Amino acid sequence: MTLKIRLLLIAVVCAFTAQNIMAQEYSGQAFAEADPSAAIERPVIGSYRIELGRRIDYSSYLSPFSYRGTNFALSGFWTKALPCNPRHLAMHFEGRVNFGNLLNPAQTARELDFHAQLQWGLQWQKRLPDHWLLGVGGNVGLYGGALYLPRNGNNPVTAQFAVGVGANAYASRLIRIKKLPILIADRLTLPLLGGFFCQDYGEPYYEIYLGNHRGLAHFGWPGNRFGIDNLLSVTLDLGRTAMEVGYRFSMQNEHANHLTTRIFNHAFVIGVIPGGLGIKTGRKNIVTPLY
Repeated sequence: MTLKIRLLLIAVVCAFTAQNIMAQEYSGQAFAEADPSAAIERPVIGSYRIELGRRIDYSSYLSPFSYRGTNFALSGFWTKALPCNPRHLAMHFEGRVNFGNLLNPAQTARELDFHAQLQWGLQWQKRLPDHWLLGVGGNVGLYGGALYLPRNGNNPVTAQFAVGVGANAYASRLIRIKKLPILIADRLTLPLLGGFFCQDYGEPYYEIYLGNHRGLAHFGWPGNRFGIDNLLSVTLDLGRTAMEVGYRFSMQNEHANHLTTRIFNHAFVIGVIPGGLGIKTGRKNIVTPLY
């Protein structure tokens, strides 16, 4: 075999090997482009909160007066980016339990308030320059509780129960003070459509127990059941843990069967996020619906 033939065979082998290597690299690149979320971390970010503040309750079924007092709540919020589109779609779940201790204007009668709610939602998000994040979406929720006035003998309780769908919005901006990441955020929730319970004017629960179920369920919309829940918060990412402080304003106004129930709540919120936000730890491929 001559030298020219040997050199030609070596060139052909090298070209074939180079072509295979390039094909493998292109295949890997195409796979990464086809599945951009393959290397993305989507951790569940959970915040566990304690809330303390002031509450104002009014129920025309119980009393012509408003009752004012303190409110204590425990709440949890969990969120995660969705695998189908992690940079734009997110889901969240929230649960909250409230307990209120209130007095009438003369401080001669005490009212107890207990409420709980669960909520699950989806949100579409858009990241903007300067570390802004905006999101809008919808949610489904379940709400129930009672206002208890021990002084009333015949009708001592206003029972509340509602289920429905609503809208939510979110805005946040990530800033830094020296080396400390700080997340400033505002989350708004509005109930829109659903159903809620309301007994008739002056109707005791004993009549409902005997079978008088007419007019108990009502279609809810902002005209007869308006509500708002807004949480303004500041989160300090300390590394393996993040601390959250904020202010929550919530209100709910129901009107049916010539009865009105109105609840206002102002609360100071403090929370802990185990694992932190992932900013200070330097995880570059993390995607969260918070920033």
